[in-house]
Amino acid sequence: MEEKNLDKKWFNYFSNMRNKYNMRVSANNILIIFLDAKDSTLNNRFLLKDRKAGFFESMGLTARYFTNKYNCLSLWGTDEISFIIEDTDYFISSINNEKNFRTHDIVSIFSQYFFEYFNSVYNGETVYWHCKCFNISKEKLQSYIKFKSKGILKGVTSIFLKQNGIKNAYGIKLEEKLKMCEDYEGYDSIREYQDGCLYYNGDRIDVKEYIKGNIVILDEDEEKEKSDFFDLEDFDKLL
Repeated sequence: MEEKNLDKKWFNYFSNMRNKYNMRVSANNILIIFLDAKDSTLNNRFLLKDRKAGFFESMGLTARYFTNKYNCLSLWGTDEISFIIEDTDYFISSINNEKNFRTHDIVSIFSQYFFEYFNSVYNGETVYWHCKCFNISKEKLQSYIKFKSKGILKGVTSIFLKQNGIKNAYGIKLEEKLKMCEDYEGYDSIREYQDGCLYYNGDRIDVKEYIKGNIVILDEDEEKEKSDFFDLEDFDKLL
């Protein structure tokens, strides 16, 4: 009897310690799963180069696949991607039979699904990912998309300017960067992607219109016509 009580005592102690660092997310709020490519500044990876099964195309295919599978939104640009899940309860049930809402479980399971799918369509060296998850309130949905979209815009324009010899591009104010980009050939080809690529239930939609409260699906043929994206040097050479 004493041994059983002792076992229970230690079980409770270690379980409590494990859960202390494993927070729960709420089923009543939006779930964000954020991933960014590990060591993207060190590896020779063409993040936005338009080539068959390249990083850019593979990110689009992955966003399309998972937003269709889980009926959610996804916004991606450069080497990062956010999944915005409004029906958190449905999503948790889909990836975890135990319906566990703890962050470690969500991240460890979903990141494996993401890793497997992305690397199955990407024709390059294996890409590993940092993964985090957290809740935001439902009324902050558009604010989150706007916030991430602006971050992607800063990143894409900085990289474009670095490609054109502007070494301190990341330190330049966004408004000035946008004006500077106008002076370089090839800028027109990135306008449609510089605010990030937004997907909803498997369809690519206009991110600017979504921020205004509208859902405008981009025609697939139109999207293909716009896919002549600039060849981006790998980050190692640019930074």
